[in-house]
Amino acid sequence: MAPAAKRHHVIVRITHWVNALALLIMIGSGLRIFNAYPAFARKGETFCCYPFEGHKIPSWLTFGGWLAGARHWHFATMWVLVLNGLVYLGFVYLHGEWRDLVPRRGVVGDAWQMIRFYLTLRKDHPHQGKHNALQRLAYFSMPYVGAVAVLSGLAIWKPVQLSPITWLLGGFVWARYWHFLAMLALVVLTFGHIFMVFAVDPYSLRSIIAGGYDEAKSPEQRNARPFVNLRANRAATPPAPVAQAPQTPPSPPAPDSASEPPAPQATDPEKKP
Repeated sequence: MAPAAKRHHVIVRITHWVNALALLIMIGSGLRIFNAYPAFARKGETFCCYPFEGHKIPSWLTFGGWLAGARHWHFATMWVLVLNGLVYLGFVYLHGEWRDLVPRRGVVGDAWQMIRFYLTLRKDHPHQGKHNALQRLAYFSMPYVGAVAVLSGLAIWKPVQLSPITWLLGGFVWARYWHFLAMLALVVLTFGHIFMVFAVDPYSLRSIIAGGYDEAKSPEQRNARPFVNLRANRAATPPAPVAQAPQTPPSPPAPDSASEPPAPQATDPEKKP
């Protein structure tokens, strides 16, 4: 088995899990707050872009118990999420890991090739580094979506004190709507991320928990698409050669007396023919 290479710094791992917990609380408590008035239009008015006016979110998707409790959780976790995000962004910038996240030239074409591969229109996995093109686009967009969520949330929280932000977002009603859309975008990105981890690269769970990652099990090496080639192929180990006893060269055959030529006889010089 190849040794696992270090992939995620401990700060990246901690901020990842803090962010996951904070997002879960923020989304659940935000939906509970939304249920107090499940519409965007003011009473007596209509709103163009939300077809579910007056329909509450199922209570099992909400968090906080009641309106005041949800507000307490929401505003308390907001600061955790913001500070955690600043720590993460500051670290990846100073540590240089932003190079693995910022989209490079040709990222749109590379993303299209990944889509073709996932749709089985391409046989071989496109070349990737630490992240493929689709991952780069998703990870790079999340801070911007988070910034929209924070700014629109501040505009809703303090619409008078922060009236310039509220005005830039189109007023209180539209600021509330942008906040809702930012939440939906974060939910889609999060569920897409979780799905791809379990459906394509379950070996990456080790890297975000312990930091190590075996590159031999990467999706590119396994040619993995969702639920295809999930298991890494183990390299076949050749059988050990069987030890054989050394062979001694055959000894030459013993001479045969019957086949030997007769020895020459000595002649007597006194005998004459």
